[in-house]
Amino acid sequence: MQKSLVGKLSCVALMLPLAAIQAAHVSYFMTGVDLLGSRIYVALLGLIPIGYYFFCREVLRLSSGAHRRDLWHLAVLIAVLTLPLNFAALTAFFSGCVYTSYIFIKTLRLRTHIPRYRYEKFFFLMFFAMNLIALALGLSIQFLDNTLFYSLYAGAIGIALVLVTTALMVYPELLTDVLLASETVYASSKLDNIDVESKRAELEQMMTEQRHFQNENLTLSDVAAQLSLSAQQLSELVNSGFSMGFPRYVRGHRIEQAKHMLLAEPDASVLSISLATGFKSQSSFYTAFKEVTHSTPAAYRKDNTAK
Repeated sequence: MQKSLVGKLSCVALMLPLAAIQAAHVSYFMTGVDLLGSRIYVALLGLIPIGYYFFCREVLRLSSGAHRRDLWHLAVLIAVLTLPLNFAALTAFFSGCVYTSYIFIKTLRLRTHIPRYRYEKFFFLMFFAMNLIALALGLSIQFLDNTLFYSLYAGAIGIALVLVTTALMVYPELLTDVLLASETVYASSKLDNIDVESKRAELEQMMTEQRHFQNENLTLSDVAAQLSLSAQQLSELVNSGFSMGFPRYVRGHRIEQAKHMLLAEPDASVLSISLATGFKSQSSFYTAFKEVTHSTPAAYRKDNTAK
């Protein structure tokens, strides 16, 4: 992803309050000092949904850069800083539910543009569910024992982070898929004055004849520069022409070359083939090869040699 300054700042605005609020929970369990009586804690509750919204807005390309109208989002923070603490906490929880509902609705429009949409939908649905839980906890503050409330809330945050981390480890292209699909659905085309067919043919030549995919450090920006395109233009070019993101496009060429080498060079080791085709490690090669062919390199070589 071509991370913008607003995207980086919104990520920080999401992760720092989450980290701070979990630290506050640890402090509560160590000292027993009530957190909901602290304006700082309640302010953190208000910052989290705002950071989440801006982060998702950047991922989904719902808007670019900062705008004067974004100041309206400060109303949530102002509310949690000025309202009585019990109402301020409930406002923070409720705003989180509103923000995540809005983002989840937006992601529903992407379902026809993402091959593995069920995983991306899970990513946002999980956040939505966690915020529903948070809202339910907020509504039940007066009925729950403090220790139980903080335990449940801290646990919900922890589970959400574990699920997100696991999803990104298993499907590292998850956010890239969302970004590319969002550019197709929400963003205006950046290829209006570009000879798309010519550039696409030039890109294919770079991969099939010049074999740029063999460079393990190949990046979207590098290829874009060679094609005299911006990174955003190349991203849209690949996504619109091949229905996939740039990383998957490059990986596809690497796998096709690996399949050829496995059969053409029967004495070559799997490690040497993985390195020769641009993979940084044998493990990443195995993972990519099995995802594309549903077979291991050794099994593919054996089965197709036998034929």
